[in-house]
Amino acid sequence: MIRKEFKYRALCITAAVTFLSPGVLWAAQEEQRDLQQPVTETLGETTTPHTPAQHKPRSILFPSGEPGPYLPAETTDLSKTPVEQGDSNQDAGQGNSPDEPIIETMELNAVEPAAMGLIGPVEGGFTVNLWQGSERKWIEKWLGQWHVPTKSPVLAQLTERLLLSAAAVPGNTVVQALERGVAQEDMSLGQTGGTAFPAAEKPQDNQKFLALRIEKISETGQLENLVSFLNMLPPESYAGSHKISDLMLMSGNVATACSIARQHMEEMPVDPYWLKLLAYCQAMEGRGDSAGLTIELLMEQGNTDFVFFDLINKLSFKQDEEGIAQDRSLSSGLSQLDPLTYSLLSVLEQPIDTKLFAEASPVVLYALASNVNVPKEERFLAAAESYRRGTYPVDKLTAHYNSLRFSAEEYENAISIARGDDSALGDALLYQAAAKQINDQSKAEMLREIWNRAVQRQDMARVARLNVRTVNSLAPSDTLLQHAHHISRGLLLAGNDAKAQAWFDFVRTEAYNGNSDATRALMDVWPMLILSGEKDGIPWSREILDLWWNGQMVLSPDQRAEKAGLFYSIAEALGFNVPEELWQELTGPLTMQAKPLPVALWRSLIAAAAEKRTGEVVLLGLMAAGENDPWHLDPTGVSALIRALRSVGLEKEARQLGLEIMANNGF
Repeated sequence: MIRKEFKYRALCITAAVTFLSPGVLWAAQEEQRDLQQPVTETLGETTTPHTPAQHKPRSILFPSGEPGPYLPAETTDLSKTPVEQGDSNQDAGQGNSPDEPIIETMELNAVEPAAMGLIGPVEGGFTVNLWQGSERKWIEKWLGQWHVPTKSPVLAQLTERLLLSAAAVPGNTVVQALERGVAQEDMSLGQTGGTAFPAAEKPQDNQKFLALRIEKISETGQLENLVSFLNMLPPESYAGSHKISDLMLMSGNVATACSIARQHMEEMPVDPYWLKLLAYCQAMEGRGDSAGLTIELLMEQGNTDFVFFDLINKLSFKQDEEGIAQDRSLSSGLSQLDPLTYSLLSVLEQPIDTKLFAEASPVVLYALASNVNVPKEERFLAAAESYRRGTYPVDKLTAHYNSLRFSAEEYENAISIARGDDSALGDALLYQAAAKQINDQSKAEMLREIWNRAVQRQDMARVARLNVRTVNSLAPSDTLLQHAHHISRGLLLAGNDAKAQAWFDFVRTEAYNGNSDATRALMDVWPMLILSGEKDGIPWSREILDLWWNGQMVLSPDQRAEKAGLFYSIAEALGFNVPEELWQELTGPLTMQAKPLPVALWRSLIAAAAEKRTGEVVLLGLMAAGENDPWHLDPTGVSALIRALRSVGLEKEARQLGLEIMANNGF
């Protein structure tokens, strides 16, 4: 037992009041914002602020500078609270004050696998206390219910941070054990490394939590992250799972998959999955006779997967004769493309029927899109299907778009061709045609068509990032005033707030000079820009809100009220004040198309936010977004989601999410 000294801290809440000077065009009013800094609550006295870490986290199993499993720096212990970690930076000669409380903690020698992760705070991950205050049984339940893929770049990033961060397992931190009154003598000294366990909580209890993390990482489709995560874990922490062996096959690690198969053949010798994998391993090793005997055993059990049997026979022949002809018919009889079949076809260097892509798993599609042995056109189709589901990164899809070739005639008639082709090929043609335009007016027209397609699919945020280079190339000018709205919107969604501000300033100047087109554009540009956080010189007042409200009269009464309700809800969730009189304009009956949050989920979210349980807030927020993404939520659900993210310090993410929701709802 090692005695550690707790020195307790408190951070003060500060407030800043920002004033906007009166403008010529705008009637501005005073704006107040409370800028809250995180508050650390403890049970003792106030001390000096926590000393930041002096070294970057160290990577294991990978060369220096390469992506790899994250472990906290040597001065950081997952078993310590942030307060204890701060004390470890003090001089060793300092003693304990007799008036200060003493808390004993344990020296833990190894890291619990379920607490491991690829990233830490330095790489953008969450802290080790991500799950502090959360009950594991609820976290595991919600992880099982969570629909992972999302078309929101903000939520995709939060998903990655949540699943890949190194963090103590929920319900098992030292702090929580102490809060429950668990005596130190009752704490197990198992090889956990990241977590101290009361006697009733054994390390193996974390297996379910780890399995759920692996499952959700696989559902993101990010095969590289998944393989890196599995490679850092001890094999005994995940052995025995069909999914794990499948993932090893997808990553090309056939040897590990075969090792898992042989281990479990001893325990479950009649499991058809392990028998198939064993036959594959035997054929790969050139033991065709053994593979044939395994297939006979499968047939005796009533297995009639003759396509698989044929593939194994051809693999055995290839290993013996060193050659096999290309034959697309090898995959034409398949009903689905599972990892084992994909691996088989890849080893046989066989083309894959693209009809199988629609039902393939996210990791299979990701592997197909990245496999240089797959023809370019088929890789593109696999990437496009993966992107459609929300599991393929924008930057990787850009590479596929750039690899395609179109004729000069197709570039010239890209808009008319794309209007008749709603497929990914039409998207790629518009993407390339817009980037190739020299004339800014033509480029803006192409972008408008791209945005229109994105709005119909409610996919504005990703499409803006996909076309970021093209939209960044457009400079404010009189000839582009009619495009100012969709250009500034694309810039905000792509993260170029500074250039969006430049467009706003240009439009405002033109409007002040009496340009009616600029005045209309100003009303369209203002809502998203004011909520983006780039408010230098952009006022918020009752008069401006009245101007915006009057500008929505072109919509039907219900559409106008729905749009205003969403705008006001997001604005107030981000700290703006909407006068009561404007809210009362919306009290009539409305036909709302959006969906409310399920009441139990809403209740859990606001409870987690109230207690600042970061991991729980992020997980519940991702669940709240749902299978159809957050732009389908009604204003009350949107408001709750944004407020919850802000409550745990995710201010930037909350604002960007608000912009994504607005852009996909007609702003």
